[in-house]
Amino acid sequence: MDQIQKVEQEILELRQKLREKEDELYALKLNYHSSQSAQAHNGDESQITEETTIKQWTLPKWAIERYSRQILLREIGVAGQARICAAKVLIVGAGGLGCPAAMYLAGAGVGEIGIVDYDTVEISNIHRQLLHREIDTDVNKAESAARAIRSINSHIKVTPYKVQLDSTNAIQIASKYDVVLDCTDNAPTRYLLSDLCVLAKLPLISGSALKLEGQLTVYCYRADLHSVDKSSTYRGPCYRCVFSVPPSPDALGSCSQHGVAPPVPGVIGTLQATEALKFIIGHPSRNLLVERMLIMDVDDMSCKVVQLRPRNPMCAICSDTPTITQLIDYEVFCKTQAKEKELDLKILPPMNRITAVELQTLLLSKSTLLLDVRSAAEFDMCNIDGADNWPIDYVDRRLEELLKKTEENDGAVVFICRRGNDSQIAAKMLLDKLPEAHRHKVKDMEGGLHAWAKYVDKDFPVY
Repeated sequence: MDQIQKVEQEILELRQKLREKEDELYALKLNYHSSQSAQAHNGDESQITEETTIKQWTLPKWAIERYSRQILLREIGVAGQARICAAKVLIVGAGGLGCPAAMYLAGAGVGEIGIVDYDTVEISNIHRQLLHREIDTDVNKAESAARAIRSINSHIKVTPYKVQLDSTNAIQIASKYDVVLDCTDNAPTRYLLSDLCVLAKLPLISGSALKLEGQLTVYCYRADLHSVDKSSTYRGPCYRCVFSVPPSPDALGSCSQHGVAPPVPGVIGTLQATEALKFIIGHPSRNLLVERMLIMDVDDMSCKVVQLRPRNPMCAICSDTPTITQLIDYEVFCKTQAKEKELDLKILPPMNRITAVELQTLLLSKSTLLLDVRSAAEFDMCNIDGADNWPIDYVDRRLEELLKKTEENDGAVVFICRRGNDSQIAAKMLLDKLPEAHRHKVKDMEGGLHAWAKYVDKDFPVY
């Protein structure tokens, strides 16, 4: 065991050394490119700086050689590439959507990319978040993604923001950029980004991916700030125009809860990068997904574009008479947390909650009924011996059967799930219908199977 720990420690030190060397190489390349540009113009008054030439729609030698295949497109050309090189894009979320979006924006030569993510890389991320590698486990995602895209293109500036975006820092961060990509998967951040982009007058390219489905649209478009439509007063809807009321917290889903096929966020994230590039090079609103939403289902390979509601003239934030004039507390507004991993519902009284160690003791009794409310796919991956699978989606419709089982059972009826949140919801459904004499039997295991793996069975898979 000591030898294993020693080798693991040596690997950690080597990984850190590798990261430091990669950062050093990036800095050297950046300095080299800057010095080469300066030398090319020193002592020749007829030459002008690279920044000025880009503004005049000419490109330096390295840019022509590097981006020639896209410059050949008449939709891009030299002028479009110059705009791309001068553009600044903020990507919020370095996960399944953010990784492919960042990769293609870096490859296309976007001059500056900001990446926001508070989370760290886990091994369960890597099947779809392909900028991260196994050696990046436990590294901040924004930092890991930044390092990876610097290796794709050392000519661009990449800034990682290792924070959770919220009302206190969003304006300060976003004000430095031209376009924002929403690559997140929770309601509070979606409303935050939409309100932010309305206030900062930035377009918001919003993507989502879950299970086998993906969606993509563009919010907060303003023609008066776009290079092609400047003479128009047209404005597209914001997120609030389409979804004025946040969904119920128990109706929300995420990849970690319901799963996702790896290529789905890959496709949607790539299309987010495409919409960003189209906006940057000057495509008009009719060519962008403004007031329209792309919906993709890879199960039957169907893809359609549906019409969305136009901008709401009475919208709380983007109307001419807004009632919201600054960013608010979006977790309070949505009644849910932006950080899924830190979600810790407390909807049951203490008498109906037990620890993992207490459950271990209860399972010694044959009268204990253990109900696992995860999906069948999750249950098949791993489960506690003796547990019955009662997916939460079916608890409500089988409530009468569950009431009867509980009343007839002599021992405890314990609900479990992955983290101890869904199990409380299921337990409460039962408690609300159960006669008082039997309510003491109903229990929920705090912390879910993560707690079971931590305190009882070290070999139990954590996902």
